[in-house]
Amino acid sequence: MSETNVSVNAELRDVAEEVTEQALDQAARAEVLLDVQDLSVTLFTEDGALPAIRNLSFVMRRGETLAVVGESGCGKSMTALSIMGLLPQPPAKIVGGKILLEGADLAALTRDEMRTYRGSKIGMIFQEPMTSLNPVMTAGRQIREGILVHNPKMPKKDADARALEMIRLVGIPAPEKVFRSYPHELSGGMRQRVMIAMALACQPALLICDEPTTALDVTIQAQILQLIDRMREELGTAVMLITHDMGVVSEMADWVAVMYAGHLVEYTLASELFTNPKHPYSIGLINSIPSLDDAVEKLYAIPGNVPMLDELPSGCPFHPRCPYARDVCRRECPHVAPLDGNENHTVACWMFDSEKWGE
Repeated sequence: MSETNVSVNAELRDVAEEVTEQALDQAARAEVLLDVQDLSVTLFTEDGALPAIRNLSFVMRRGETLAVVGESGCGKSMTALSIMGLLPQPPAKIVGGKILLEGADLAALTRDEMRTYRGSKIGMIFQEPMTSLNPVMTAGRQIREGILVHNPKMPKKDADARALEMIRLVGIPAPEKVFRSYPHELSGGMRQRVMIAMALACQPALLICDEPTTALDVTIQAQILQLIDRMREELGTAVMLITHDMGVVSEMADWVAVMYAGHLVEYTLASELFTNPKHPYSIGLINSIPSLDDAVEKLYAIPGNVPMLDELPSGCPFHPRCPYARDVCRRECPHVAPLDGNENHTVACWMFDSEKWGE
């Protein structure tokens, strides 16, 4: 098959090509922090068992940022909740695979055992801070509470000092005032900064950011993303960024996992994805990025929608929307495999299996 031509912002392409080799060298030196192996999650409903995530595998290294991308309904947030041990039970349940954090299998832990990991080893920033913060507790008290949960012998005065330090660290003006303020007294940007301070208070090794800037305007969004990236550099925290904004991915991510209908369809370096995407869904996402280089009358959009869990098609779940679909795509679901033997670039698409594609 001939190489697919993809229109990508010229400046983005140049930058991506320059950092690819450097990123590979860094990845070779970095230590694996999180290793997700064949993770499968099922929703058990009155209408039957619905597969939400199927055979998902990827790794994260210390100090790096992995972006998990895809449209709504692709399984991004379900992946984060699985790692955090926050799946709603019932109906959701991990039915297969492992989630190895520093060698410990989080998928095998009880709820009580998992509490020792949340906050101390894994922090999470949710989409809407107003629904995540307790409205009757001050910001300082909420940050202090997380610190004391994992450090029960710490004096309250020291925990308050640590909470105030975190408020200063995330760049909030007048930290003493914010420490005493309730969530409704803070702006959206300040509430999100408080959430970041809470998530990082115990210096977790992994920070999961689930659409952390969705409810914010573009100016505050840029500030929050810069803050998260600065915290990653200063604290050495690995960041999992769950987003549908490919522009954010191009600016922040070292690696990208592209998900569709609960499947991993492509996993590679961010620089490689933007210069050499292989899966038709990845190509569609990148082509959907608005560009100032080309004047177009209508923005590109991938036709159709992500299928509902109870309406998943046979074969490859993307084939109803794929312009390259063949009979084999409708019959069989492709497995994730290295692209031309490159373990740093894996794809789940029959186009790269010459025997199947030639049928």
